[in-house]
Amino acid sequence: MIEKTLPLLKYFHALAQTGSFTKAAEQLCISQSTVSTQVRKLEQVLSVKLINRKNKHQFALTAEGESLAQEVAYSFGRLSSQLDGLQQVSPSSAELTVSASTSLGIKFVLPVIAKLRQQYPDLTLHLQENAGSKHFFEDKIDIATNYGVPDNTFHSVYIGEVEKCVVASDAYIKRFGIPKGLSELAQHSLITQSHGKQEWQTLFAKSDVDIDSLDVLSVSSNIAKLEAVQLGMGIGLLPLYLLKSSEASLIILPEFELQSLRESLYLICEKRRKDEHKIQWVMDKLASECQSLLTFDNKG
Repeated sequence: MIEKTLPLLKYFHALAQTGSFTKAAEQLCISQSTVSTQVRKLEQVLSVKLINRKNKHQFALTAEGESLAQEVAYSFGRLSSQLDGLQQVSPSSAELTVSASTSLGIKFVLPVIAKLRQQYPDLTLHLQENAGSKHFFEDKIDIATNYGVPDNTFHSVYIGEVEKCVVASDAYIKRFGIPKGLSELAQHSLITQSHGKQEWQTLFAKSDVDIDSLDVLSVSSNIAKLEAVQLGMGIGLLPLYLLKSSEASLIILPEFELQSLRESLYLICEKRRKDEHKIQWVMDKLASECQSLLTFDNKG
């Protein structure tokens, strides 16, 4: 049985991982019809229906197919790790892609990557900016940052808590003054991130402030929010790590309680790859350096 099924499993694995006959074919450098034919052969050998074909391009895994897909992904991951070990490939010469949001990537992850590159010249870590959903297989992501506790489909390493602060430029404060309490803060221009977390609404939730009456300016990212604050366009809620190179022109307003806005930061990878030596090694190095940097930023 194994002699017949093993050569066919790579086609099923690619199809299950990509969720597309087209993408599976591109990955394997073959035609879509070949992928379909080889998966049918696997079903015939096993005498089990693995996918329900909706049309020429769409399908859904059956319960048996889902179970086999998970087992094959885990086994292939373990095999890859074992082969790396046999070849004595040093994890410090790995080439991996790390995904993070724009602000977290530029101001937090990139300095860590630069430091690791100095320590391990053969290590190549690519930074991919991604503020939306993380599609590890399709986007060729190996490791990603994640706010909040990840779901159990991922292996995760806890980094720490990202502290927030209310900030304004010196020029803005000289012109409009320092707000005392939430009621006065609500009278100011507030900078927020479009399609982001409703942080101002969370801050004002326990007050009598009419949230709908706030004067809010939306920008695309935390980086843009920082720039808007520096330009004196309003008051912003920003993570502390963003202020490291900009604090000279900004004033932190300590009046406000922001514990509820703290966010837990994690590194994550696909669970099927958590035992790969290079993934383990790089995640440990990244986590250690990120933890040190985050601790310094929060204390600073």
